Amino acid sequence: MSDAIAYANIATQYATDVVDGTIDACIYVRQACQRHLTDLKRADNESGFEFEFNSQLAAKACRFIELLPHVKGELAKKRELILLEPWQIFIVANLFGWVDFDGKRRYRYAYVEVPRKNAKSTLAAGIGLYLCFADGEMGAEVYSAATTRDQARIVFEVAQGMVRKRPDMQKSMGIEVTAHAVSSIGTDSAFKPLSRDYGGNLDGKHVHGAVIDELHAHKSNDTYEVMATGMGSREQPLLFAITTAGFILDGVCYEQRTLVAKVLSGLESHDRYFGIIYTIDDADDWRDPKSWRKANPNYGVSVYKAALEAEYQRAAVSPDAQADFLTKHLCVWVAARSGWLNMQDWDDATDKTLKPEQFKNYPCFGGLDLASKVDLASRVKLFVKKIDGESYYYLFANFYINRAQLDNPNNPNQKRFIEWERQGWLTVTDGNITDFERIERDIVDDAANYDMQETGYDPFNATYLAMRLNEQGLNMVEVPQRVAYLSEPMKHIGALLPAKRVLNDGNPILRWCMGNVTVKKDANDNVFPRKESDASKIDGAVASIIATNRAQYYDETGDLPSQDFETQLGDYLNDFVSFRG
Repeated sequence: MSDAIAYANIATQYATDVVDGTIDACIYVRQACQRHLTDLKRADNESGFEFEFNSQLAAKACRFIELLPHVKGELAKKRELILLEPWQIFIVANLFGWVDFDGKRRYRYAYVEVPRKNAKSTLAAGIGLYLCFADGEMGAEVYSAATTRDQARIVFEVAQGMVRKRPDMQKSMGIEVTAHAVSSIGTDSAFKPLSRDYGGNLDGKHVHGAVIDELHAHKSNDTYEVMATGMGSREQPLLFAITTAGFILDGVCYEQRTLVAKVLSGLESHDRYFGIIYTIDDADDWRDPKSWRKANPNYGVSVYKAALEAEYQRAAVSPDAQADFLTKHLCVWVAARSGWLNMQDWDDATDKTLKPEQFKNYPCFGGLDLASKVDLASRVKLFVKKIDGESYYYLFANFYINRAQLDNPNNPNQKRFIEWERQGWLTVTDGNITDFERIERDIVDDAANYDMQETGYDPFNATYLAMRLNEQGLNMVEVPQRVAYLSEPMKHIGALLPAKRVLNDGNPILRWCMGNVTVKKDANDNVFPRKESDASKIDGAVASIIATNRAQYYDETGDLPSQDFETQLGDYLNDFVSFRG
């Protein structure tokens, strides 16, 4: 078997083993592997798919890295040359094997999150050296980039040591090793460490490759953005970030991690971004040694059970050590909010044949989140249907935005909004504010056509509309945006969804909103819907939660919820006292 076939087969077999459960892995690794397998099928069967997998190029990169020596740790003692593990071959094969129809590399950005001691720097150094000296790029500028001199030198010194231990490589490829660069005069290429306090200005670079180790340590996105914008003059550059988890939730690393999670789940489309995250799943017990193996792909190779047990013993008695164990050894972001719903459960509960008209004889509860007149607005209909004594919820959503927002080129969601308007999922009203009168008419029409029991609403921006609808005989109920009102319906949806008792009609905007919701439980196990950024809209999810707030009482008692404000206020104050502890 040729090297090309062997490496490609190893990458594919690894992906297959992860997806079928032979290798225990977290959801992000499973999604990354499924993405590769799906794209292989698309490349074979879809004429319009613009990428193909070149096993020769994948093998070339893998083989080059395996000709490099280990320079640190136990592996440097055990064997001279690197032997890539299947998970590493999977990453390298993806980065260098996938190309477009012009033969240029598909992936320009890569994010790999993996715990400490999994040979991160070794892999990063090998990729950096390949980009600099084996990628066929004249004048290749490759940087080990960081915010500080010491951090920038970590991967660089590993690469430097690799080349120093291969004088035959230096001679045959014309590579020279100095204190601050590994370079080739013949191709005018160089691999250098780079940071603002080591080499001055980061601007003006023509970046073919950027390797950023421990991205979580970057407090700002300056270095990342300079490297990314410096790639504009290259035909197939690569920005490769490899990191553990961290603590900075408003930094560039967590921002990239969030993007990768959305790409892997299908919430975002980014064909030029490769990502994989080795961690544990939300339901895993971090104290269980099985979860340690799951998060550490080099378990038993460079990560040893005894060492993890020793770190765990410290974590069991020290909060600081626990935070370090979670972030560095399991890639769990401490203080981070996690996704509210498993979007695979959401997709499994999608039935595109569902129509509201099928539920005319079933009780319906509305949810309304108007946000502001210049932003996305949402209203939801939730039908409750009893099957064998159990309640099933059916969600249908409508979304509105004004034309000025849709036409605004600075709107980060403009492209998706335009596409959703074209598909008929988004109603666009004239002018520069969303037409609340149009929303009012639609609600009145629903009340005439369905068994509308009542509609809950977020009082922010909706009080006047609710008053007008009440005057027309609709039951409008204020649902304050507080933990006491939203936590229980959120938990209710989360409990019913895996059993396919919350169903949807495939509305892509509603799916997007649901996937954008993040949560972090408080000391009393309460949750509240949040979002990572202003661009990550959650209006449809909030409207669904509000509708569930109104439906949940009916679901349990068969009666309408009390609309008495003093009763609601008393309940809220009791919950608030409990929440505050």
